[in-house]
Amino acid sequence: MLNVKSLDEALAICKTEFTSSTAAETVSINEATGRVLYMDISADEFIPGFDRSTVDGIAVIAADTFGSSDTMPAQLSFKGEILMGQDSAAAITPGECIGVSTGGKLPAGADAVVMVEHTEDYGDGFRYVFKPVSVKENVVLRGDDVSPGKLILKSGTRLAAKDIGALAAMGQAKISVYKKPVVGILSTGDEIVPVEEKPKGAKVRDVNTHMLFSAVKACGGEPLAFGIVEDNETALSSAMQAALPQCDMLLVSGGSSAGEKDLTVKIIGDLGTVFVHGIAVKPGKPTIIGSVNDKPVFGLPGHPVSAYFIFYLLVRQVICAMNKTNPELFISRGILGVNIPSNNGREEYLPVKRQGDGSSVSSVFPVPLKSGLITLLSEADGFIRIDRDCEGLMKGDEVQVYLF
Repeated sequence: MLNVKSLDEALAICKTEFTSSTAAETVSINEATGRVLYMDISADEFIPGFDRSTVDGIAVIAADTFGSSDTMPAQLSFKGEILMGQDSAAAITPGECIGVSTGGKLPAGADAVVMVEHTEDYGDGFRYVFKPVSVKENVVLRGDDVSPGKLILKSGTRLAAKDIGALAAMGQAKISVYKKPVVGILSTGDEIVPVEEKPKGAKVRDVNTHMLFSAVKACGGEPLAFGIVEDNETALSSAMQAALPQCDMLLVSGGSSAGEKDLTVKIIGDLGTVFVHGIAVKPGKPTIIGSVNDKPVFGLPGHPVSAYFIFYLLVRQVICAMNKTNPELFISRGILGVNIPSNNGREEYLPVKRQGDGSSVSSVFPVPLKSGLITLLSEADGFIRIDRDCEGLMKGDEVQVYLF
């Protein structure tokens, strides 16, 4: 704990040591939103597969409409209508037209569509056109959107609704995506009781399991809770060995400090390798980074606020790397509303609340909480970072607010 690493050093170690990614799995198109594409997807057909109209109107030969106006409309023989979804063999020759709907197939011979608003039907077997159209006007041609061989989506794309639409257009009902990394969660401590149990005496509810479970899901992982383990070397070692084969990463909450009963670092060292024990950040100094059977194992502080920040700053980065995504980061500017002293030799991450009406840069105030408290954290909009060499920030300073 005397040889702590900076957060940047800890992140660099994670990047070097935890390079593997999860395998692929196939999911249905309706389950693919938010997932990460495993391989490039290229088109193998034309989209659209036929020339189609983009408006309701009449399909024409554009040259037949040239010079038409309100006072001198073009007179075209009406040859009927092609219904939506109908693959008609109808065709037109000069002086003829056929009715079409938006998205409908153009008849052979047509090279444009006149909007219905610019036509008139007097019931005499003709359609009268009052506005000329140019070749290809109001028309989408076969392959205008996609042609065979065109790269549509690259591997590593996090699929959004717009991407799902493109996949549906190409008939991709099953999608190959990166399998979500399974992240095991163990909470340690003789003082911890399940969340549904009312604590008695010096007991406290298990906050971290549920907080971390939600945080893992939010960044694209598959959480797997293994429950509460007592502060006993045999019990914790057995629980970790039983959990590791079932997950790609293991989070052990509690037992990371240097106290007599803090066993996590010893067990990780016995089962694998410890890379870091202690990071120069506040909150979250007693963090452990290790590996067992080539799987990342993190020993997180037991205090919920400390555990939350270490997850957000460190663990989240590793999960996203395994999932081939970049962690989402939302930053705004703010003006400090108070002086903030800081001189502890560690990077400090301070929860803050913004105040303002949105018309100008928000005023920023720290949320006064200690690492053992959690409910006040829910009042924070985000946090600010104070450099380890900084002696504090002054009221009126502009700061970056990292939004939760």
